[in-house]
Amino acid sequence: MIRLDLLGTPLLRGPHGPIDLPRRKTRALLFLLAARREPLPRERALALLWPDLERTTARQTLRTTLHGLRTALGAALIAEDHLLRLDTQLVDVDACALDAALAAGAPTALAVAALARWRGEFLEGFAVPDADEYNTWVEGERARLRTLALRGWARLAQDSEEHGAFVSALEYLERALLVAPLHEDLHRDVLRLTYLAGDRPGAIRRFEHLRQRLDDELGVPPMAATRALYDAIITGALARPARPDPPPIRAPLAVVVTPARLPFIGRAAPLAAVRAALAAGRAALVLGEPGIGKTRLVEELLYANGAALSGAGRELEQVLPYQPVIEALRQLLQLPGGGAIYAQLDPVWRTELARLLPELGSPATPAGAPDEARLWEAVTQLLLVLAARQPLTLFIDDLHWADQATLGLFGYLARRTSGSALRLVAAARDLAPRSPAAALVQTLQRADQLTRIVLDRLPASLLADLAAQLDPAPGPVLRDWLVVGAEGNPYLFAELLRYAHEHAQPDAAGQLAFATVESFAPIPPGIYALVSGRLARLSDPARRLLDAAVAVGREFHFAIAAAAAWLDEAAALDALDEVRAAGLVHALDTERFAFDHTLTMEVAYREVGEPRHRQLHRRVAEALLRRADDDTGAGLVATHLAEGGELALAAPYAVRAARRAAMLGAWQAAIGFWQLALRGTTGDDQVALLLELGDAQVLGGDPAHAAETFAAVRARTAGAAHDDATLRLAQALIARAQFAEIIALVAPLATAADPVVRLRAAFIHGTALSIEGSDLSGAQAQLDTAAAICIRDSDGIWRARILFELGGVAAQRGDLDLAVARYRESLAVAREIADDGGFSAVLAYNNLAYHVHLLGDPAAASFAEAGLALAQARGLLAMQSYLFSTLGEIALAAGNLAQAEARFTEGLALAEQLALPERQAGLTANLGLVAAQHGDLALAIHRLSDALARADALGTLHLAAQIRIWLAPLLPAAAPRLLAEARTIAETGGRQRLLAAIDALM
Repeated sequence: MIRLDLLGTPLLRGPHGPIDLPRRKTRALLFLLAARREPLPRERALALLWPDLERTTARQTLRTTLHGLRTALGAALIAEDHLLRLDTQLVDVDACALDAALAAGAPTALAVAALARWRGEFLEGFAVPDADEYNTWVEGERARLRTLALRGWARLAQDSEEHGAFVSALEYLERALLVAPLHEDLHRDVLRLTYLAGDRPGAIRRFEHLRQRLDDELGVPPMAATRALYDAIITGALARPARPDPPPIRAPLAVVVTPARLPFIGRAAPLAAVRAALAAGRAALVLGEPGIGKTRLVEELLYANGAALSGAGRELEQVLPYQPVIEALRQLLQLPGGGAIYAQLDPVWRTELARLLPELGSPATPAGAPDEARLWEAVTQLLLVLAARQPLTLFIDDLHWADQATLGLFGYLARRTSGSALRLVAAARDLAPRSPAAALVQTLQRADQLTRIVLDRLPASLLADLAAQLDPAPGPVLRDWLVVGAEGNPYLFAELLRYAHEHAQPDAAGQLAFATVESFAPIPPGIYALVSGRLARLSDPARRLLDAAVAVGREFHFAIAAAAAWLDEAAALDALDEVRAAGLVHALDTERFAFDHTLTMEVAYREVGEPRHRQLHRRVAEALLRRADDDTGAGLVATHLAEGGELALAAPYAVRAARRAAMLGAWQAAIGFWQLALRGTTGDDQVALLLELGDAQVLGGDPAHAAETFAAVRARTAGAAHDDATLRLAQALIARAQFAEIIALVAPLATAADPVVRLRAAFIHGTALSIEGSDLSGAQAQLDTAAAICIRDSDGIWRARILFELGGVAAQRGDLDLAVARYRESLAVAREIADDGGFSAVLAYNNLAYHVHLLGDPAAASFAEAGLALAQARGLLAMQSYLFSTLGEIALAAGNLAQAEARFTEGLALAEQLALPERQAGLTANLGLVAAQHGDLALAIHRLSDALARADALGTLHLAAQIRIWLAPLLPAAAPRLLAEARTIAETGGRQRLLAAIDALM
């Protein structure tokens, strides 16, 4: 095993001592390979480390470097035709161990071991002088790993605090503060824990030290939250946590209780917490280890609350967009009158829902590019219609396995439906710190839109009382064994009890008992042995059916599992009867079944073995294809083939699945499927896939990776394909404000033979210059060139876009009359376009309304209202936030403060639901202007300062400059220096530091 330490000064050691790599770029390449979680394309290595060398020379240099690395590392370096990687079985990398221990939610002991290897920042003191992009990558990884480590120490501190180990918690936080000495959230935790540990004077001294350090290094006081905590410590008002008494035991049940359904006891407090969260309009998330009773708790809630729709995330279906939601909505369609409820919806929402459920049919063909937010609103509208009839609960089980599209929709519903009769509940295992599900939960918690309810293990006394309630009751020896063996886990308790019912005999008093505890020893007190023992008693056909079902998933179709197990119909039915009688699976309907618990699947999976597991996945894919061959199931086929090691066979199905995900606007799922397709495709066939992957990355909000993808296409193509990739790359770079690079890319295409290429190049060139704002004459010339080509090409969408951008150039020059004329022309063209879903027209309506308003034309409001009506009719949610802003500004100028505030508030709520950071900044600033008009100076300064911090952090220079103009007259004389430094403060310390600095001036 080779050990490579990257956290701190890099260290490389082999079995016989340190390994010396004298050349800096050889070390740089090794560090790059070691820290990446994906193989490194050779072209990417060339771009990062030898950007200035001629291509042939760079390739030769890379080969020489690889030869040196192979000499040092041996078989640990794997160099394929196009990809480079390290064998993770032969190289131990501390940064990767940190990722695995913290990002994947590993056990606490693993996190402790990984964090113990932290010696300092990632690649401390290491840089490559002539490789700026490589150094940028290092800085990004450095920041990411620093954040990951901070979260890890915070998690360990929280775990220690929950067990009352305040000293250990403080030690973890001290480690974190060595990395982030000015992190006030950590300092607050240290102050609180120092006080709780009984050292009140020490907590006071720590606060004084923090205040002095903030003043010396930043010139700001502690945050308001820190000062409030200090006040509570000084006055002794900080409450110490009290451990609640266990809830009372339910009275013995009058009926005989079987192990399959234990009494619901010991969960009164968490059930009340879930109900309180729902009553307050928040979503509820029930967390806990496998078998702890999360689903059972929610079932109790749903049983009492009536109408509910439920779906579940599944490990093998994480790549399929919206599967839990589709499962829940299909339950509606199976109910009497479900179709009539669906028919009540506006046609635009029914069209969107038909993307999810093709069996609904569609009143119209969706226009324009898929819009994920519009699909979310369609689901919201349907659920609100249902909830208006009677209170409704939507339950998503196993949220940790839900796909990113489902997570996004769940967050949207939590924000959008707060206060309605729709209640949201989810259950999940403990979430990995950097997982998408964890990020969603943190976001909703910060907005006070979700409550976490953590289920702990049941106390031993409670399990003893539970055992005493059962009829026939176990004897004292066996009862003690049940309590000790279960370790507070209800599922494990049920498994032990099941075994007792199968193997123990009633004694003379009617109590279940073994002669001695030792006679129970063949089944050890652990879930693995218990479940394994149940599996071992199955016949060969039953075990084959069960193993195949494990490959299918938690819920499985009997015919698919039987086909994968290679059982004839009679043998398969007998096997199904056997596993059902053993309580390992239960029926969902006549054809679909589900495992009793995920732990049963996990034990069965481990016993199958990897080679047979791959074979079963291939058989499942074959069975799926025999039943149906359509795009809705292509993702499952691709996933099973890939799990079976058949990447080449999986590729075409992954392509179909990617296109279906794109149709739903589920861009993260589409990206995953494109990447899977690329793994099974070679040579020039990859080019078309890379282009579609890049498009998905752009639409999915990841322009950085899209730029890498398009650059890879450019490196391996020529002619028309090269030009197309160049234009897509340039378009992706607009979102990153890399204007010089954009212009360098598109300028050579100005003389291309293809007029469409020249049009796109001129439009992108002009748009980049316009957004940058430094060369408006050049922007005008490029857009005029595009317009001239477009007139000959008579493409309506291009003409509308070009006229719109020309209006923006005129507006920046201060020629509002010309800007309005251009926006009117753009609107006239856009009204005739049928294939962009009304987007161009809404865009033109908004800018026309705003600039007509600046000219004092009373028609401004009518344009904005027309744009809002069209946006609402077409489901263009993001554009509505802009129109609310415009309508608010019109009302504000007219002195109608109540209407202005209402419009701005509507727009801000929508921007927050859709996660539109630029609109959040702009609308927050608008609300600051309203507060100033009301005479509430403190609120106005707070809102404008918040908006300025957001705008500066985003790099939206025009908006930030406007906010400074609004904010400056409200601040004291000391403000100009602060406003000049606001962008640096916002970028390095976040909004809170900027707000604290402004508070200090007041």
